[in-house]
Amino acid sequence: MTNCNPSEPSPPTRILAGLLLLSCAPPSPGIEFVSTQRVAPMVEASLRFIGDPRLSQRTAQTPERAPGLRQFVVAVVERADCTECYRIDREGHRFTISGGSPLGLQYGIAHLLELHGYRFHHPWRAWIPEVYLPIGEADLGKDLAPEVDERRGLHLHTLHPTEAMHDFCVPSARNLEGAKRTIDFVVKNRGNQLSWYALDDITAGGPVLDAWRAHTSEILTEAKSRGVLTSVTVQLFGRSNLQNAFDLIDDDQSPDPIPELERRLHVLLDELPFDSVSLSFGEFSRADPHRFVQLVDATYAALQRVRPGVGVTAVIHVGNSDALRVEYRGTRQLYYFLVRYANPAIVPWVHTVFYYNLYDDAGGAYLHDDFSEHRSFLEGRLRAGSPVGYYPESAYWVAWDNSVPTYLPLYVKSRHLELERLRQAGPLRRFQVFSSGWEWGYWQNDVANLRMAFALPDAWAGALREQFAPFGAPGARAIDVVEKLGELQYEALIGRRLGPYLAGRDAVLEVGKSRGIVAQPDRVTFAELVAMKEADRQAFQKQVLDPLGAFAAQQTALDEELRGLSLPPDNPYFVELLDGVAITAVRGRFMLLAYRVALARANGQPFDTLLSEAEAELARAEAVVSRRRKALWDPDPAEVLGNHVTPTLYDYGYLREADTLCFWKRERAQLRQAVLGESLFTPGCVL
Repeated sequence: MTNCNPSEPSPPTRILAGLLLLSCAPPSPGIEFVSTQRVAPMVEASLRFIGDPRLSQRTAQTPERAPGLRQFVVAVVERADCTECYRIDREGHRFTISGGSPLGLQYGIAHLLELHGYRFHHPWRAWIPEVYLPIGEADLGKDLAPEVDERRGLHLHTLHPTEAMHDFCVPSARNLEGAKRTIDFVVKNRGNQLSWYALDDITAGGPVLDAWRAHTSEILTEAKSRGVLTSVTVQLFGRSNLQNAFDLIDDDQSPDPIPELERRLHVLLDELPFDSVSLSFGEFSRADPHRFVQLVDATYAALQRVRPGVGVTAVIHVGNSDALRVEYRGTRQLYYFLVRYANPAIVPWVHTVFYYNLYDDAGGAYLHDDFSEHRSFLEGRLRAGSPVGYYPESAYWVAWDNSVPTYLPLYVKSRHLELERLRQAGPLRRFQVFSSGWEWGYWQNDVANLRMAFALPDAWAGALREQFAPFGAPGARAIDVVEKLGELQYEALIGRRLGPYLAGRDAVLEVGKSRGIVAQPDRVTFAELVAMKEADRQAFQKQVLDPLGAFAAQQTALDEELRGLSLPPDNPYFVELLDGVAITAVRGRFMLLAYRVALARANGQPFDTLLSEAEAELARAEAVVSRRRKALWDPDPAEVLGNHVTPTLYDYGYLREADTLCFWKRERAQLRQAVLGESLFTPGCVL
């Protein structure tokens, strides 16, 4: 053993002693990952976007025995018995990650970094600890593998003008980096799949298609190198394509639409090795059931001709109108369930919407009082061991949550509830969430869902506690408040059907309502309340206004409790959390006051003070939004905040309404019209 405390050397040996002391100097701070040449690319990819100079890598023939040059040395060792499992062991300051290739090794690297205090909450921003956290033995020596073992990932809803839409559908060097960072984000949070919509702008070919193909080819190459599966989503029928998706059949009444369909599949798939194609069928219209099954089967056959062996999935959407009910094989059923009669190689993915879940009240979303029909289908296939996936949401951008804006940990509670209860029917092997933006704390929902699919915590808030664990006692106290907020929202927004009274409503929703097309749960308008008979007003007071008042008061108390914790003001995650809880409390008070104004007007009571208080709440909301505008995670916030041309239906960023508080100002105008008769401009808050 080398003596690092030699006695005073004689003059002839002082140089040698100096070299000895140098070799025994303490290792430099940081973590060094040592691997073979074969594993090195996975290590490099895992460290690429973190941006911490304390992290380094090198290669060795036997990583387990390589000497360490930093504070911690980590041997990264490939195992052959799995692809997504991993294990972390330690001996002193030396760790060994043994995992499957390619994902298990990458999961292990991310996990070890997290044990030291790193977090990967957003594609563009990693949390880098100033001082590494101590690691207990309870965190080590465990064989880890995913519970949802085939598909765990995000559906990036690129029909909406979110961060991901720009990164995956608008070719540029910056957006390509954003897409690669998103792949890294999914891997670090234990996912293995990404899907997104192709858009209609590529249908005609030409330079737009060429640029998209080159951009997408690089994305797919990166995904494959990281072990991430990719799926492209398309609309089957053009007439049900409401949001500029790439569609396959413009004229489903054509005697033979397959040649054009096959041409479009070549446009979509030539030289682009997507692992699967997802078929979607719109939201508010149907086709003849016999024709539907025939065309779905023909589409599957065409896909196999164009790309032999490509996977095919189909979305079972929601909708409970008579227009979406069909008779087929002696059964009256929701149109989307017809996919069960098509080629059995097509895997159905059951979709639900908003923060509603499979087991509780659905509030009237898409006219459903609950999603029991979808739950029954999903559980039936799980019990039978038949291929099936579950595809709920982590945000519903249009006029409902992050565009208002509101902060809703309820999404995490609902998804945890479903994953826990679905276990009773059988192992769920495919799970992805519909992702529609990451600002205002919505990254929390996607991180939580990816991790819950890998390993479900005992309690839903555990998924959030893990996110804030590096922040010590302040983080734990903050999540105590968030947990109470999520439980409160569950009781009020789902249990008492108050969701629509926290959300917004745009002009398109109102037009749809007038035509019997309902997506978002409905609510009483100010004008309707003013015109109500006395008995109906009393019922509204009891059923809506009183519980809304209690909800607003409880949210306000939680906002005050969070602010009373004196959270560190230099931690951006605490700052965002404070803003999210604050804006949601203000939203509850604003809507309560607005409806109290309308009720007072209907009852012939004075309402000037209430109206002034509502205006004051709007001013408070503007102050919160102004703070948040300066602290967004995306490096180019202009893309998500302002007006600009996009290939989607919407020529603006998904947070335009949140940034301008358009829904609040629309409601203010509608309220003043209802109670004062003013003829004010009413923002449409869409298009």
